[in-house]
Amino acid sequence: MLIYKEYYQRYTSKAGRLKKTINWLSFSRLALFVLFLFLAYRSTQTGSGITISFTVVFLALFFVVVKWYDRLEQELIFYKTLSKVNEDEARFVETNRSQYDEGREYENVQHPYSYDLDIFSTGGLFSYLNRCSTEFGKEALKSSLLQPDISAIKPRQEAVKELSDKVEFRQKLFAHGSIHEGNKADLEKLKEWIDSKETLIHKTLYLLLMVFPVVTIGSLVYYLIKDSDAAFRIFYSLFVINLIIAFSFAKRITKQLSVSSSVTKILQSYKAQLLLIEEENFQSDLLKQYQQKLKDGNQSASQLLKQLASLFDYLETIINLLVSILLNGLFLFHIHILYRLGNWKKKHANKINDWLLLIGEVEALNSFANFSYNNSSFCFPEVNDRPAFEAKELGHILIKPGKRITNDVSFNQQKFVILTGSNMSGKSTFLRTVGTNLVLAKAGSVVCAAQMQFYPFDIFVSMRITDSLQESESLFYAELKRLQSIIQHLQAGNITFVILDEILRGTNSNDKRNGTIGLIRKMAKENTFGIIATHDVVVADLIKEYSDYIANKAFESQIINDELLFDYKLKEGVCNTLSASYLMKKMGVIDSDGKS
Repeated sequence: MLIYKEYYQRYTSKAGRLKKTINWLSFSRLALFVLFLFLAYRSTQTGSGITISFTVVFLALFFVVVKWYDRLEQELIFYKTLSKVNEDEARFVETNRSQYDEGREYENVQHPYSYDLDIFSTGGLFSYLNRCSTEFGKEALKSSLLQPDISAIKPRQEAVKELSDKVEFRQKLFAHGSIHEGNKADLEKLKEWIDSKETLIHKTLYLLLMVFPVVTIGSLVYYLIKDSDAAFRIFYSLFVINLIIAFSFAKRITKQLSVSSSVTKILQSYKAQLLLIEEENFQSDLLKQYQQKLKDGNQSASQLLKQLASLFDYLETIINLLVSILLNGLFLFHIHILYRLGNWKKKHANKINDWLLLIGEVEALNSFANFSYNNSSFCFPEVNDRPAFEAKELGHILIKPGKRITNDVSFNQQKFVILTGSNMSGKSTFLRTVGTNLVLAKAGSVVCAAQMQFYPFDIFVSMRITDSLQESESLFYAELKRLQSIIQHLQAGNITFVILDEILRGTNSNDKRNGTIGLIRKMAKENTFGIIATHDVVVADLIKEYSDYIANKAFESQIINDELLFDYKLKEGVCNTLSASYLMKKMGVIDSDGKS
């Protein structure tokens, strides 16, 4: 994808220009502050109204430059982040290896398929797809893969299709969220603040207190105009009184400050993400619905979060002693902010969680859209109303295109496949190929196929069983419990696709064979869709009994020039070649006569 390298150059160049401007502003900021200090000192010496006026002007200019500097610094961070996003994406396309969060915290060996299909493993499906910068996005992506809303498959496909072409939108949404990711502790503080019902300051008290700043400013203006000593004494006295009043609210302000210091930056990120979603021109119904949910009367969610972030940001100015003395002495500034913060909380706090969950949903869709954009040959599968599953050129997404072998599959007339093949012939990879693409299809994503039709089956997989020392549970017993849960799910009437790989490894050959045959008979009784891989070719004889239900498929190997070769192509029938003994002889594990 050449576009990623192009974008990388564009954003790197933009960051370079911003850096030069910021350096100039840094010098200007310092110069203005020095001038302010000089004039302030002269004001105390002369008491001149003109000198005081210039002092105030240079202080105002200093704050303007500081604000400008902070804004450009945030822009610089943003464009640097965008540069890295494109650098990482270009590397990902070249290597097919993801460096994104694997979602290990979501791993659950008891889940019907996530552990067996390596969804949350190193280099697994979640990491491959994940382009979420927030915890809400990762949660939404996880839910899309593990508990998808099958009624929303088609609307999600339309949304993913639209977002696929919106590269800049997707990257900017990711970048804004990446700048100030926040951690779970920060989010917990925000939640506690939302849930708290305390009144920060009563309205009546606030209105009474605001009389003091009005009189303070009035006396200062009168002094500057008339040069009256009496006005200056009144101003000075009220200035001190205002500071005492502000100090009396220090405990309440400090409590809000503990929240502010944790959440201000992430609120700014969320605001930026919401603004992007609000302003984008969407066509798909699902994305339009999301936009409608971000309107609150005449104001949007981004405007309201911007207000909250600004209030918290203003509150933090109390940390600067000089600024705090000036602002509170003149205006009772932090009491004013405290009142506005309480007002905002009462009106809008209960909506924040819904807004953040919506960001998460869009991030999850963006992840699937990025996957679609990077794999233009993949298709959106067609959803069937009747149980069936067919695909042309089905492959595994985690295998690089140059090495990926695809196969046609059909679970239509024959619903159940018995798959035989020698060791290393590709059986397990094929099982994961089928399972992974079904998971993607249910999530509303593109799939690794030229064409695919499917029914949104429940999915159950038994490929990798772990024992439990805590429950004194052997591998064999753990597998039996897994198979039991599958049968119970089927008997409850759920339309299910079952994927099994070499079941009953912990018993002898005859017991394993009889158990496997018995389980397939059970599957046939329940009319279950699925596939089972086995080395035992005798199991394949069940086709004589269930010709309308079972199909035999195989992966074969060939020995050419004393080398064992696999083509990983699915064939009709039963495997006729076995590789284990040949490989053992070739590696010197056993002698050519079969003796060790």
